[in-house]
Order: sequence, then structure tokens, then C-alpha cells
Amino acid sequence: MANNIPNSAQTDLSIRNESIQRIFNFYKSDLFFVNRRYQRKLIWTIEEKQRFVDSIVKGLPVPLILLAETENFGTTTFEIIDGMQRLNTINSFIEGEFTYNDQYFDLNTLVESKSLLDAGQLTQKVPVLDRRICERFSSYILPISVYSFSEENKVDEVFIRINSYGRHLSRQELRAAGTLESFGDLVRLVSSEIRTDVSHSDILNLKQMREISITNSGLDYGINVDELFWVENNIITKEMVRESRDEEIVADLLSAISFNSLPGTSSNILDEYYGLKPSEKSDDLDTALRKIGVDQLRHQYISVHNVIREVIKISAVNFRDLLFEDNSQRIPRYFQVIFLALHKLMFRENMEVNSFSELISRLKGISKYITITEGGSWSATNRIQNVDAIAGIISSCFRDKAHDPGAAKWLTEFESLLMQSKTEQTCYDFKQGFTRLDGSNSFDNDSFNKIIQTLTAIANNSARTVGYVCVGVCDKKKESDRIKEIYGIEAVKYRTFYISGIGHEVNVLAKDLDDFYRQIIQKIKLQPISDEAKDFISKNIRVVNYFEKDVVIFKTQSLSTPMIYDSKYYVRHGANINEVKPENYASFFQSYK
Repeated sequence: MANNIPNSAQTDLSIRNESIQRIFNFYKSDLFFVNRRYQRKLIWTIEEKQRFVDSIVKGLPVPLILLAETENFGTTTFEIIDGMQRLNTINSFIEGEFTYNDQYFDLNTLVESKSLLDAGQLTQKVPVLDRRICERFSSYILPISVYSFSEENKVDEVFIRINSYGRHLSRQELRAAGTLESFGDLVRLVSSEIRTDVSHSDILNLKQMREISITNSGLDYGINVDELFWVENNIITKEMVRESRDEEIVADLLSAISFNSLPGTSSNILDEYYGLKPSEKSDDLDTALRKIGVDQLRHQYISVHNVIREVIKISAVNFRDLLFEDNSQRIPRYFQVIFLALHKLMFRENMEVNSFSELISRLKGISKYITITEGGSWSATNRIQNVDAIAGIISSCFRDKAHDPGAAKWLTEFESLLMQSKTEQTCYDFKQGFTRLDGSNSFDNDSFNKIIQTLTAIANNSARTVGYVCVGVCDKKKESDRIKEIYGIEAVKYRTFYISGIGHEVNVLAKDLDDFYRQIIQKIKLQPISDEAKDFISKNIRVVNYFEKDVVIFKTQSLSTPMIYDSKYYVRHGANINEVKPENYASFFQSYK
């Protein structure tokens, strides 16, 4: 271990003892960060959180917390190497997100929490826990190790080494901890999209993690584990999600569609793909990934996933109940067979679904035609036989693919975009539509001007910014209620968003969607922005269909120079647009570079 870490890194290690009161102060000062390239999901249950609080209250020893001293936005901060769940539990308990002995932390116990209470930023929930217990909790001393590294990859190495010795990690989590190579990264990203716990950036403040944490009943934030695709469709249990079995399935499928011919699979083979065991399989997979391209492989996976979701939505039954006539529990491999059969037709044979109703009819009870060998290993022969058999049964539901970009169903990608806004509000904005909600059916030019101004402000945040404005999405229920009142349109709800689409506006403002799109382009040409900005925004508008709702997505990104709007420069901070004053031009242009 010592041979690979510089002497400077070895000696620059400090052991600290910090009270929970001080930890909460660090937390509220935005000093704790999480690197999602290697960190596990935030998925502790209420029961686990309460047991941890109980250990602290009773003065029992708790594991060491490991931090790496880093710099974010010019400030010394701490990247959490080990202890994310514990730190989150401590701070969320103080903020009143869950109880201990059915009572809430007394916010008057700490100076910081009382100050937030007085400012109205925290609310005291009742019944209130005895102050003496709260003081005992707050004064508990946590053991903390702080590393200071000059090279970022050494933080990765420490995390990998710490988590590669079987410390209550599942097999898949050990694989993920053991590699930061392209395949492992791809599996992590696709798995996150399927779970919907995606984020705009890999580096997140610990506070932001709660927005995309996997929660169980009793917590009113994050993503309910029972609503995850894998759990809701009875493919795997929520306990299996905790063990990252969903990522294991994704890894199995991504590796399978990478090769020209389906390979066999097993836990040991996955170890080899991840490079945990000496083997040529890792090199073979790397070569296959280079040939097909990581982005293309992700596109293929998500496209097949979207078809499965469309089938589930239209059939109105979950995946297991569609395939099985009984309540069979062992279905991860059955899911893989259906997935790979769809992939074969869609990408090996370049076809698309011709009739979803017929496809659903063919898939109903189709498990009786699948014969999977039992045991840890799944042979290539058995895998291929099952996939070919199912592809043959459902092939009549497909036709040769027509090139129609507008026909694409952007289900998972769109949901990922919505969820990314939870952790990076600055780069995302949502508008209910292009018309006023006063019943006049008139185009709202002021709102359209604000959309374009927002796009320029997002692009100006830095020289490497990418952002989006989605039109047809209400982030307030009262807007979707008003649309329903005026147009009779029922919104599709996703998490805290209400997707009403812009179909009702097309009906009153244009001949059809294409005509409406042309009108939008013409309005962009009249905007007080540069020709370069007009060209980029016009070329990067996308109309996506989300469960029969058309949504317009404007994309923006930093160009060669900052974008100007009506002879002024703007930047976006949170949901606010701020003008850059002339006296600040020098620092603005310097920061943009």
C-alpha cells in the first residue's frame, strides 16, 4: 500500500476529534462534499438512522469517518471518503427529518440550529426530545481522519483500498469500488438514470444528496425505493437494490450488448470484466466498448429500456405480472432475456415497434417459453437460445426502422434532466408553456423573452456551462391546475413536476407541431442576441414526447465569448438572473475564461 502513495500523502494525515455540534456547523457552512464517481448510494432506512443515533446517545463507539481535504470554489472543504451515511444521519436528525424514541431534536440545543430556527429556516417539530438527551447527542465526539492530497487520483485510490476489503459491501459494490475505468463508470451512470438518482455534477454538497437519496416509508424527501423501476415491477426487491443488484443486472446487459455474440455470464465473469481478476475478458470488453462507443452503448440501453417502460405504461401491469401467470420471484434473468430480445430486434436487425398492443399481447405470459438454467453461471448457449426464441415470438410486432427523429420517446432521458435540476438549479429552468394563463390563448412574448434571457445567463456562468429550459413543465401544481381548468389537460406527474406539454397551445396557435416549431425559430431570430447565440439556440431545440405530452427543450452552453442580451450581460444564480454591471466586466470576463 505504501509503495503507491507518495510520502507527502502518507505524512499529511491528521486524526481529529470533533463534536457533533461542530460537525453540524461544518455541514451548514457547506464544507462537506460527495464525489459520486465512487460513493455509494444514500440509502439508509429510518431504522438504521435511528439505531445510529441510539449508539451516539448511549455513548457507544462508532466507526472512524474518513475525509479528504480538498478545495471547492476557492474554499477549503472536505470530500467524504467513508462516512457519508453517518454524516447525513447526524445532520438530518438535527434538522428534524426523523425521530428518536418518537421525538424530534430540540433545535434550541445548538447555537447554529437555534439561529436557523429564529430565522425561520428550520421548523421545530413536536413532540420535542428531552434537552439533556439532545445535549448528550450534540457533545458526542466523533473520530475523524483527514487526508490531504496533492493529486486527485489519490483520493480515488484511498477509497478503493478502504472499500476493497469486504467491509459490509455487496459483491457489486466491491466491483465498483475496485475500478474507475470506463465500463464501471458507464454502469454507474446508466444505473443512476434507471433509478433516477442522477445529478448534474459528480461533485455534490452533502446537503444536495438528500434530494436524490433512496428513501423508505416515513421520509418525505428523495426517491421512494418502492417507486424505483426495479422494485415497482417486481424484478428485484428493495433489499437487492441496497446491495446494488440493479447495477449487476445493468452490467450484465451492457457487457452482453457490447459483443457481437452473446457471452455467458456469472459473478466471476463480472469480476473479470471489472478487472478484479486477471483475465483477457477485461481487455476484450474494453476493445468492444471502443468499437461501439460508450455513448452509443448507453443510447442503445436506454432506448430498449424506454420500450419496456412504454409496454408497462400501456399494459397497466407491472413487468413480472405481464410475463408470469403466477407470482414467480426469480425473474432477473427473465428480464434480461426480454431486454436482449428487444435489443436484437431494435439494433441487430434495425427494427422498431410497429404495434405496442400486439407486443403486449405476445409478452403476456411469455415466461412459459423461457427455460433458464439454474445456478450461478448462465451459459452463452442457454442465453442465446432463450433470446432467439423470444425474439422470434415478438418479431411480428416490429417493422423496419423509419428515420424519424421526432418519433423518439424520450422517457428516461427527460426524467434524468428533471432530476438533475434538483441538485443544480442554476442550470435548469421550467416554464408551463408559451401562452398566458388568463384564458386569452395569446402568446406570452414577455415570458419568451425571459426564456432567451435565461439561456444567455446560464451560458455565462462559466466557460464550460451546459443548461436547459423546458417548456411544458409546471414545477408548481397551481399552474397545472390552471391549465386543466382552461384547456381540460390532465398533467402527467413525475416526482414534484407536472408535465402538461404544449399540445393545447399548438392547437390554438399553429396548424400543427411543425408549424409551431417554425414560429419559435422565427421568434428567436428577432431576439436581441448575437447571431452565434441565435444559431446555437435554434439548432439545439428539441421537441420530446413524454407519455403523449410534447415538451420543448431549449439547450444552451458557453460559446466562444459570453452571450449578450439586449446590450447587457447576465448570469444566473439559483433561480435568479443578475445583470453584470460594467464595473464588474473585467472580473466577469476573466472568470469566463
